[in-house]
This record gives sequence, structure tokens and C-alpha cells, in this order.
Amino acid sequence: MRTKHVQSLMAVALLCGLGFGSANLFAQRVPVGPPVSVRSQNPTLPSGAVPLPPVPPSPGLPIGLSYDGIDFLGSNCSCLPPDTSAAVGNNFVIETVNLEIRIFDKTTANILLDAPLAQFFGAAFGGQPYVVYDDIANRWYISGLDSSDTGFLLAVSRDSNPLDGFDVFDLTNVVGGFADYQKPGYNRDAIFISFNNFKRGGNAAATIVSIDKAQLLSGTLTYYVSTPAFQFRAMPPAQMHGDTTGGVEWFVSTDGTDVKGTTIRVTKMAHYLSNSPNLTYTSLPVSRYQKASTADQPVGPGTVTVFPNTTTTQVHFRNGDLLTAMASAAAADGFVYPKGRFYHIKTSPNVALFSEGLIDPGPGVAVQMPTVDMDSNGHLA
Repeated sequence: MRTKHVQSLMAVALLCGLGFGSANLFAQRVPVGPPVSVRSQNPTLPSGAVPLPPVPPSPGLPIGLSYDGIDFLGSNCSCLPPDTSAAVGNNFVIETVNLEIRIFDKTTANILLDAPLAQFFGAAFGGQPYVVYDDIANRWYISGLDSSDTGFLLAVSRDSNPLDGFDVFDLTNVVGGFADYQKPGYNRDAIFISFNNFKRGGNAAATIVSIDKAQLLSGTLTYYVSTPAFQFRAMPPAQMHGDTTGGVEWFVSTDGTDVKGTTIRVTKMAHYLSNSPNLTYTSLPVSRYQKASTADQPVGPGTVTVFPNTTTTQVHFRNGDLLTAMASAAAADGFVYPKGRFYHIKTSPNVALFSEGLIDPGPGVAVQMPTVDMDSNGHLA
């Protein structure tokens, strides 16, 4: 168990306008079997585009509001990948990239805060930020590497309005090596951060930090560190929407490697507020996934390496269903360009794959870091 105290931070609101356009969102459930290719009707959206006419509900749904996030120059970082993440709360959207944070008004698309993450955290920042909105506690969590890259900074909003300020916690020297690809999740009782532990001398493997949520929200950081069965790169914890019972946290990842495979791993974690939790693993057969070899860039093909191999990024849990997605090459083009694979998993009465699918915007078009979620009617988007 590790316990630390809190550093305070107050966010400052900066107001300015933001233009918007419209795009199309497709939502489709695919039964288990050969994956179905889903094509976006508008794979690119020019800057300053005007709203498009409504699109028939099959296979897509119209989006009422769409607007640009932080661009490459605005991220104040010449590093790749940009590690973009975003989350939606009651009235706000928060986006983070490697060194920048931006807060939008969800209704008007106005930018309410635009700042370097070092300024936001009030400390030197190492990058790889991630933001989630906890709809159980109505709080925002923003995490990222500290300046040593061996620990984390975790900012927790004081309420559902991110402009009311954050408390910043420092989880220093959690790993003793490079804490790569950290991803947060939560349930009723805890906040989880999973990361790839590049220990000195190698032996990189997933590691889990479990944080006592009740103590954290009262101002004290108490956390536990555990190591699951070997998993390279990522083992994202679920965002357990609507969890009222606690006691269980779920993770969905590839099965040991991020290069290729034909199974994905579902991990069930109990007794997580300890350094020796109970972990149960289920491997589920899926269509072949494989690391892509290229993603063409505006300056020419093959100039930027494909990131970050076949790796799940977000996991959502709703009413017994787990949902996740990852970028993966597909057999149709000889496993060259990354496309979006998504998975829908049932956790009761047994852990089982319910559906999977492939998001393919067309030949030569890369899909990077996709995510999937479910609405209250069971529709996937």
C-alpha cells in the first residue's frame, strides 16, 4: 500500500469560438462469425465544413455537432504518436494530446480551456495523457507520465464541472522503469491505471495500479500495485458505467502480444484493493488480427510508422456487456493498412464473445485507435 497527500490546482477558463461541421456515425451489431466490413460515408471532414443533410439511419446515424480537436501544431509536441484521447461528461468534452489539454462546451463547441498539460498539472509533465469521465462519481480523471516517466500524475476534478478545479496526485516511482501506455478505468470502489512496465534491463509487461476511490475523493491517495499474467503493451481497465455493487473490475486485451493473434483475453479482477488481487483469465477465439505495416501520411506514403500495433485502447462495461476496439490490419489488403476491429463480450452467465466486426473506410485508408461504446438501447457506435 502507498499513501500520499494532495496538491491543489485551479483551472482557469479561456473563452473563444470554434466552428463546427457534421459527419456520420455508423452503429452496427455483427453476430459472431466472419467479420462484417463497415464503411464510413464521410471518412474525411474538411476544416470549416458546413452541416451535411441527414443520413438514413441504416447503416449510419447523423451527428448533430462535430468540431476539430487539437491539431499537430497546436499540440506543442513534435512526438509521435500524438496519444489523443477524449471524454464526454454532462456538459463538457475534454481532449488531451501529448502535451496539451482542451475543454469544450458540449452544446456550443466553444473552447473553455486550452493549456499545456504542464501548466494544468502544475508540474513537469512526461506525456501520454489520458482522460475519462466517471459517471458514477461524476468526476473527471486525467492521468499521464510524470517528468521521470517512472510514475504518474493524476488530476481529479472537484465536481462534474472541470472548470471548478482539480486536485493533483503524484504517484512517483511506481515502476522503477518506463511506465509506457498508461490507461485508466474505474468501478464503484476504485480507479485503475494499467501500464506497460519497461523495467530497467527489459522484461516489459502489463502492471496494474488500483487506487482507493473513496480515500482519493476525500484527499488521500492510497494505491496498490499488482502484476497480472504476462501481457505486452496494454491491458486497459474497463470504465464500469453504472456500477452499483463493486467487487469486480474487467480488462480486455490481446492475448499476450500486440503483434498478431487469433484470441483476445478477458481478465476479471477481484480483491483489487490489495497487492495480491484475484485474477481470472478467459481467452476468446476471434478473427485473426495483425500489426499493420503502413499508414500513408499527407507528405507521402510510409513516412510515419504505424502506432501502436494491435492494442486495445478503451474498454467500456454496461449492464454485463464489455466493449472494446483496436487497430489491426485485415486480410482483404494482405494485412497492410490498419483497420478498426471491435468486440462485444458478454460476462454473464459465462464470459463469451457475442459479436465482432471490422471498420473499413476503404482501400489505403488507415484507422487508428478506434473505440466502441453502447447506448441505453443496446446499439453499438
